[in-house]
Amino acid sequence: MKSIIRIAALLIAFALAIPAFAVEDVPDGLPDRIVGDIGAAVYTSNLHIGTEGTQSLVLPYAFFDYQRFFARIDEVGMKTFKMGYGYFEVIGKINLDTYKVKSSINGNSINRSDPIPLGLGTFQETPIGGFFVNAYHDFGKSKGALYEFLYFAEIETFKKVVIYPQVGVERQSSQYANYYYGINPGESTLTGYTAYTAPATNNLLAGLMVEIPVVDNWYVNIYGKRKWLGGGINNSPVMNRSFQDNIFMALAYRFK
Repeated sequence: MKSIIRIAALLIAFALAIPAFAVEDVPDGLPDRIVGDIGAAVYTSNLHIGTEGTQSLVLPYAFFDYQRFFARIDEVGMKTFKMGYGYFEVIGKINLDTYKVKSSINGNSINRSDPIPLGLGTFQETPIGGFFVNAYHDFGKSKGALYEFLYFAEIETFKKVVIYPQVGVERQSSQYANYYYGINPGESTLTGYTAYTAPATNNLLAGLMVEIPVVDNWYVNIYGKRKWLGGGINNSPVMNRSFQDNIFMALAYRFK
């Protein structure tokens, strides 16, 4: 919890560093109706853990605001006070990945409970792009911390097709990384993997979303992201690649 408080202080400092004219450009009002996209999507991921391959799910898709509530694909939360180009936010992260470790040595499996990341953050939608700064505590079994700094640009191309390039960095605390990628002595005996304790790790990521108008207020969104794992995770014996991939394709209606 101390780490969350420390990040909250950093977020406030980040907002104070934004020039005064930037604050004046932020509208005071919050929408009294849904504004944004709601639809359905096919989500696919490959974490390259053990022998587990591609995982796909059909789930709702949402990227919208309603009063102080928001949903952003894999995040939901509430906006509190204004900060620069956005708000100070209370956030919950929806993790769609399944951390099941199936041994490539003897086929035995270890099931990890899904993370429950809750925390604080801000989304700053500036003239040069969108900045996400988030800090989470995992209230699941890892009891660790997860931090994100993400940047999205917006590029409009032909026929109103919009491209959103993304770059960022993610930091997993030692508790978080070790729960999902470490192997304790008992698990080593069960799976045949060498025992391993994962340290805190920084992971780089890059992605791209393409927004394609279909008809009226309907859009198709296609998104792909690759995460390059830091040494603390990549050195784990359960990993069979040095990266992880996530993609989705969504059909959504835009409320204006």
